[in-house]
Amino acid sequence: MRKLLIVSLGTCILSLTSFLCNAQYTDILDFNYTNGAYPNGSLTQSGNKLYGMTYSGGTNNDGAIFVVDTNGNGNRVLCNFNSANGANPDGSLTLSGSKLFGMTYYGGTNNHGVIFSMDTSGSGYKVLYDFNVIKGDYPQGSLTCTGGVLYGMTVYGGANSDGIIFSIDTNGNGYKDLYDFNGTKGAYPSGSLTLAGGKLYGMSRQGGSSGNGVVFSIDTNGSGYKDLLDFNLTNGGNPYGDLTYAGGILYGMTNSGGTVGKGVIFSIDTNGGGYKDLCNFNSTNGAYPNASLTLSGRKLFGMTVQGGANTYGLIFIIDTNGSGYHDLYDFNFVTGAAPFGSLTLSGSTLFGMTSGGGANNDGVVFKFDSSFLTSVNHRSVVGGQCSVYPNPSKGIFTMQSSVVSNQWSVEVYNMLGEKVFSQFNIQNPTFKIDLSSNPNGIYFYRVVSENGDLVGEGKLVIVK
Repeated sequence: MRKLLIVSLGTCILSLTSFLCNAQYTDILDFNYTNGAYPNGSLTQSGNKLYGMTYSGGTNNDGAIFVVDTNGNGNRVLCNFNSANGANPDGSLTLSGSKLFGMTYYGGTNNHGVIFSMDTSGSGYKVLYDFNVIKGDYPQGSLTCTGGVLYGMTVYGGANSDGIIFSIDTNGNGYKDLYDFNGTKGAYPSGSLTLAGGKLYGMSRQGGSSGNGVVFSIDTNGSGYKDLLDFNLTNGGNPYGDLTYAGGILYGMTNSGGTVGKGVIFSIDTNGGGYKDLCNFNSTNGAYPNASLTLSGRKLFGMTVQGGANTYGLIFIIDTNGSGYHDLYDFNFVTGAAPFGSLTLSGSTLFGMTSGGGANNDGVVFKFDSSFLTSVNHRSVVGGQCSVYPNPSKGIFTMQSSVVSNQWSVEVYNMLGEKVFSQFNIQNPTFKIDLSSNPNGIYFYRVVSENGDLVGEGKLVIVK
């Protein structure tokens, strides 16, 4: 037994960080065509309920609106699209009170998409507007709601067939074409609008001086349109997602461009100045992001459609200043593949969907617990200052740290990612860890100094 465990220790190359990241990922729902297939949007949370849409599947293969509890229970289809009431939604739902608002890419009277509303119970479905080419067609993205008004965009249609920005009252009245894209200042917007300080900010995936898309702002009444940035491939190109606002700065991603052509993470001031290329995707760290960033404090979470260890996309985190990029989870097809939407943050849990993979290759709903990230993933690393002996042992380990510190802390996790031991405010350079009540196996430890530096991590082996 001792020999086998030593061999396992030598061959197990999983780091503490990657082990814990994998332990925190849970596939909570597999789409199976009947309950929907191929979601392209994000989840909308209300209490312990998650609402979303699938592009295909459902009774008529035109997509569906669904709900599922945050623990994965209670999944049911609230609405099956049937062409007449819309078809193939390519975005997310917007919650206002007890109403859900959304759009479909096809379907409706003219088969150019619709705007709809529905109660969160699944009743009261209503088509608010049928797109008709002249005033926009084929909406892709989500609606932004403020003061009883919904704002959105269509990919095509309008005066120049390059897409439009529109507004409509939540009761379906007062539809307005606020702006017609014209190629020069943007074309084919596919994301959603971000409201900040009385202005709407967004991106188009084409158009601008180089034809690779723009970042723009516009007043909510449709005046004051401004092209803030033209993508030129070097600084990114062809964005498909939304902008995330914080403290006068907009954060976003492009699907292509950058140093190797696989997309970038960027920031830009709301006045169009201060552009920064925060990260260039290179396949290893992800490729071709197709959605938006989720902000939590000074951290940004996101996903890429491709790249990572298994090429099926990944979940990542990065500081708002561009440092601290980490690949948190690599999709592996079995647990999901090709996430096209964004992450929804609730407390310390991230919820999301993949457009493929899972048990039926119809996509999944998943959750990722990020509560451990502050203590494990994002500390300065000062390695080589901690030792453990004997290892393997019968459960009693001596840990010694050479860190010049008045206090330090230790945490130990089992193979399920459960914390089995913790001790804080340790003031001696040598400390004993008693795991004698735990069964034989491999455990993972980390040591953190009082100033937050990660000074040691590794494996402990118990052989009794």
